[in-house]
Amino acid sequence: MSQVISLLHRPIYTYPQVDRLLGLTENTARRWINGYKRGSRSYDPIIRPEARNTTWVMWGEYVEARLLAGWRDFDRLPIPKLRQLAEYLRRESGEEFPLATHATLMRPEGPTMVWKAQQVAELPEDLAMEVTTGQIVWTPVVQQLLDAATFAPDTTPDQRQMVTDLSAADDYPLIRLDVRRRGGEPVISGRNVRAATIADLVAAGEQPDDIAEWYQLTIEEIDQAVGYFRSHLRIA
Repeated sequence: MSQVISLLHRPIYTYPQVDRLLGLTENTARRWINGYKRGSRSYDPIIRPEARNTTWVMWGEYVEARLLAGWRDFDRLPIPKLRQLAEYLRRESGEEFPLATHATLMRPEGPTMVWKAQQVAELPEDLAMEVTTGQIVWTPVVQQLLDAATFAPDTTPDQRQMVTDLSAADDYPLIRLDVRRRGGEPVISGRNVRAATIADLVAAGEQPDDIAEWYQLTIEEIDQAVGYFRSHLRIA
């Protein structure tokens, strides 16, 4: 009987695709996910426990890279301390991708664990968690990820809740990256229709009303597919 692979462990993108999806400079995703070498010195990954010889990025790695991308504007954010944060969360949660699971992101004990990890790693107090009116709450960067995410049961027997899809971009919520559909390509929300297909039809001169009828879509969904591909590079 074949082993069921968790959706979080499903290989889905290449490193250059992750760079393009997240608007990162070339090779940033590879450095975050798989570490890198500079001269004779090797630097450990942030997201993976250790470097692996693979060209593919797993879904759970992409979700956590998206969160890191939201932090990249922090001034002089120390990479070793981010590794310490990730190692603490993996150890305490028992999850390889703690920042892609419902248990960490949505249950009451999750924020407390992340707050402690932030303190242990001596990271800025407003990185992931902050204290507001005496309560520990997610910072806007993490809340933005939560607002973009859909949680659903994994394919493994325990069916734990995890991030299964995300909006492709904050300004196009109807265009989704879904690990279960079309190999993670941008699709119309809840559908197997690639956003690229719709954008290409419009570019070829087809009328939005006709496309809406052919694919049973709304005009808003068509507009968002076109808008997304006008402002974002394809991942292929």
